[in-house]
Amino acid sequence: MTAIILGGLRRGIWSAIFLFHCASPGADLTAPLAPRGEPYQLNGSRIVFTNWTFVRAGGVGWLDREGKPAWATTDYKLDREEGTWNPEPYNPWGIRIRAHAPSELRKMEIEPEFPWESRQLAIDSIVEDGGIYKAWGSCGAPCYLESKDGLSWERPKLGLVEHAGSKENNLIPSGPHGQVFIDPTSDSERYKCVYEGSISAEEFEKYRARRPDAWSSVAQRIINDETRYWCLKGSVSPDGFHWDELPDPLVVEHCDTLNVGWYDPRRACYTAYVRTWNPLPRAPSIRSSRWDSWLGHARRSIGITRSRDFRNFPLPRTLLETGPELPPTIGLYTNCFTWIPKAPECLLMFPALYDLNDDTTSIRLASSSDGEVWNWIGDEPLMRTAPFGQWDGGCIFASPPLLELGDGSFALRYFGSDVPHKYPRGLMKTGWGYAIWPKGRLIGLEAEERGEFATVAVIPKGNRLHLNVNTKRAGKVLVAAQTGRHRGPILEGRSFEDCVPIVGDHVRVPVRWKDHEDLGLAPGEPVILLFKMERAELFALEFE
Repeated sequence: MTAIILGGLRRGIWSAIFLFHCASPGADLTAPLAPRGEPYQLNGSRIVFTNWTFVRAGGVGWLDREGKPAWATTDYKLDREEGTWNPEPYNPWGIRIRAHAPSELRKMEIEPEFPWESRQLAIDSIVEDGGIYKAWGSCGAPCYLESKDGLSWERPKLGLVEHAGSKENNLIPSGPHGQVFIDPTSDSERYKCVYEGSISAEEFEKYRARRPDAWSSVAQRIINDETRYWCLKGSVSPDGFHWDELPDPLVVEHCDTLNVGWYDPRRACYTAYVRTWNPLPRAPSIRSSRWDSWLGHARRSIGITRSRDFRNFPLPRTLLETGPELPPTIGLYTNCFTWIPKAPECLLMFPALYDLNDDTTSIRLASSSDGEVWNWIGDEPLMRTAPFGQWDGGCIFASPPLLELGDGSFALRYFGSDVPHKYPRGLMKTGWGYAIWPKGRLIGLEAEERGEFATVAVIPKGNRLHLNVNTKRAGKVLVAAQTGRHRGPILEGRSFEDCVPIVGDHVRVPVRWKDHEDLGLAPGEPVILLFKMERAELFALEFE
């Protein structure tokens, strides 16, 4: 297998944007979201329990003297000792969400093989398109590669750029500056990307005249006595090979690092996660612009901005910043927004925590179900730098997307250097690697001894259920299927008593009942799944 290096640190900038299948781009951002609540229509074929969204919260209940339900109203008069506790069936208990560190950190390299490859090839951007991974990078000139498994990369002969009298190569006329995404709503701009940029003071004045409410004073920086304004920029392409940089900034803000976005189908708009800072408003008596040159007192944070128009974004607002649970010297340097493969409802970030106390970085994990509310998973980083002296022993930064490799493993690209992030870089050595989670086991729902839970009602894309699960000795998992109605009946033949116990280590084991191998659902019918777990960890549900 060809070894690979995935990378390219262009001008010290990491940029990325991703896409989900989008709804109408003309939707009103001020309009309320669609009605909320069960059942949930799954957009993918997989559920991973990255948070409690897909686990029913449960419910309380009391019985009166006669064993009948007693509600919390003034109509029921019971002494303190007369009521009998009767909680809702399958209240979740005995389970926890557990994040796993990668079991392997693998450096990736592609050695030059052809005359047009003047140096080691670096991949800057990857996107999955119809089961094929497409990649853009540089081998001394912009180039394009493809892979079926995310590991072995091919150089298709594109016939676009002549080298030594021949166009039989994978060179492209121009390449993207950031991570590519595919826009299915446009043929002329099917491929897009966003990235960090800067504009001159003259360009800024023209922008401000056109968009007086879409700029921030913290975007200003003075470098070598020249005033520049940091901004988010964009490029578009009809085919992925010929790229045009949009003439105007998307928004003027100090988003000076990894900027990651997607198209939110539930809001029908582009969404970008960007670098923000957390300063408070300046004292109104201070007018001098010299205060705008840098933000040394503030902390790096993660912000969000949404727009229906790819060319015009509003100012981002901060949604995740370092809190009192972290040391005061830490900032969120990059966000690395992505999602679980085949599970677009399971949104993730792999932020790089940068500690000014010792110039170190580490990678943590956060999750969300709506892209707005984020929570940390676990109390410790998933990844830390390797021992000092190794290629990734100085600093590391994760880069999206989270890939599913040909063997079912999950892989996350990360950039590493042999010296700390702010160390003099004249002799710095850098590289890219994969953080590997075999069998796709990044996050699990674990019952150390015994536990139970029920899912929310979902409308799956398939009628057969498979589990990625591991049970310890004497452990097992049982599954029952209930109609997708609260307190509804168990589907015929799909009870716990009918379920064939699942025991052992399985990447994709089918759930079977005595007389059935499917859920027994009609097309479009919702289902609630009930689980009894003993000494087991559940990594994914997959519908087929």
